[in-house]
Order: sequence, then C-alpha cells, then structure tokens
Amino acid sequence: MKPVRYPVRLRQVTSIQDDAMRESVELEAEGTLFETKDGFALKFMQEEEQPIDTTIKWSHDQVALNRKGPVSMHHVFILGQKTKSGYESQFGQMVMETDTATIEMTEQRMQFQYDLMMNHQPVGLYTIELTWERSETHGV
Repeated sequence: MKPVRYPVRLRQVTSIQDDAMRESVELEAEGTLFETKDGFALKFMQEEEQPIDTTIKWSHDQVALNRKGPVSMHHVFILGQKTKSGYESQFGQMVMETDTATIEMTEQRMQFQYDLMMNHQPVGLYTIELTWERSETHGV
C-alpha cells in the first residue's frame, strides 16, 4: 500500500508570550503532506529574503522541526519533557531548549506549545498552530 501524499495549502500561526508582551506571526505556503512510519509530516518553503526549507513531522507525543537555509535547526519537541538542540542563523550558533506543554492533533490541524530558552535565557511561551487543506497545485 502506497503512503498518503498530497499537496496542501497551509497556514502557520506562531504566538509568542513573554510577560506582558504578546506577538503573533502568520505564514501561508504551499506544501506537501505525507505519511511517515509513525505519523505525518508537512514539508514547505518559508518564503523570506532567503527561503527556508521546513519540515514538521509529528506522532502522538512528539513533533520534530527541521529547517535548512539561513536558519538551520533540527529540534524534537516531546510532550512533558525538556529537550535541547542547536540553532544556527546569521547571528551565530545558539543552544535551544524547550519544555513542551501540549501537542494536539486533528485531521487538518496540529498545535503545540512550549517554553523556549535560547543560550540558557528565557525567551517566552510559544504556541505554533498549523492548519491545512488539500490543494490543487503541485506542492513542494
């Protein structure tokens, strides 16, 4: 049986809360949704000054986020656990640490929330919500 794979139009909303400050960043892109051995993944390009190739994979208790380009990282968010990885950008390398509070998934929506620390300094509470719908275009 061939794995499910089809083009999608996706929307990613990242909300950041740090004390009284609250910020929200939205991104829309064309991408591809596909089955993995233990869940699903979305692959898309974050079109900025220099595109960032992004893949988000998820199963019932974890999310893996991979970015390649001017921002490079591979980080795994595990429900109820603290995880650590490297983060590389034009500003240099940093240590990224997260404490994942929630991971929620439905048929066309995935959301996860975590506390973020960069180089051992608290950055804020992040909520990333992805929604998607099947697209008639070719995807990534």
